[in-house]
Amino acid sequence: MLLSSAPCLTGMLTLRLASRARTVERPEFGVLRAALFAAAGLLLMLPVAIWCASFSAQHPGHQPHVTPAEIFLLAGYLDVMFLWFIWTLNSCIFQSVEPSDNPWEENWGEAYSPELKKHLIDSVFKRLDHEGQLGNLIVDVGSGASPVSQLLPSTPERKFIFVDVAGGNCVSLDTQRIRLDAGNIMRPELLSYKKALIRVCRFLGADPRGPIREERATALVFSDILNYVDYRNVVTGFASFLQSGGRIIIINHPTRGIRERFAADGLKRNEDIYQLLEERNVVIEHKDFPCRPYGATDESEEMIVLVARKAARHSTSTPG
Repeated sequence: MLLSSAPCLTGMLTLRLASRARTVERPEFGVLRAALFAAAGLLLMLPVAIWCASFSAQHPGHQPHVTPAEIFLLAGYLDVMFLWFIWTLNSCIFQSVEPSDNPWEENWGEAYSPELKKHLIDSVFKRLDHEGQLGNLIVDVGSGASPVSQLLPSTPERKFIFVDVAGGNCVSLDTQRIRLDAGNIMRPELLSYKKALIRVCRFLGADPRGPIREERATALVFSDILNYVDYRNVVTGFASFLQSGGRIIIINHPTRGIRERFAADGLKRNEDIYQLLEERNVVIEHKDFPCRPYGATDESEEMIVLVARKAARHSTSTPG
């Protein structure tokens, strides 16, 4: 009994390990899980082999004598083990992915008013692109699964970096998705920040050991994100990667969105973003309030489409 209990318990633990709930980080059934299930099945069958060998050893050279109690115990074990194994295997293969601790995962993949955004920003994008004011490295902060910057035409030189707290890290020829909480852009000591920086450097062919604050982005896009983050830190942090003369494009409505997830330091009034941009030497070039009632003049809580330019730094050196 003691000898057969060891593989039985080991098989149960192996089966438990193989049937752990899937998450975004462990989405697939995979070869490893299949191997664990196979090992669990063998371990759970091993007690049966041990019992059969034990029965034979008790009656060498004679027909083994098995009592009804032993038959009942063996049959019960086989039934329970088989049903439990099949149920666990089926549950693991067909289970849905469990949500992670990140509350935004449940919204990942949902479009955030795509037709409205296209109506609001498409003409602005086309004008800026026609005038050559967007450049070839577009960083879309809080991009979601359907980044608004995808409205921009692709060119052989243009690259896009999509930053979002949900989704995954994936790369293509002209696109890099970065899984990063935008609110941590001012915390370079975090591991997630360092990993994101390494991925971006690899994507751009840059040395990650070089200057961290190298200004390479030519345009930043903030679309429906400033209510959910400390907008001062997020805009300031990402603007430090923006070239002089680069554009900041903001689409936001201070009162629209999932209110229970609004950040305490999120944007409450449009005037606050004006003040921040002025403090950071960023000049507002264009403001539009496409949903403001006709004749209204208050713009504090209206949807805004804003374009601003990062001014060149003034030299502080004095003639020799």
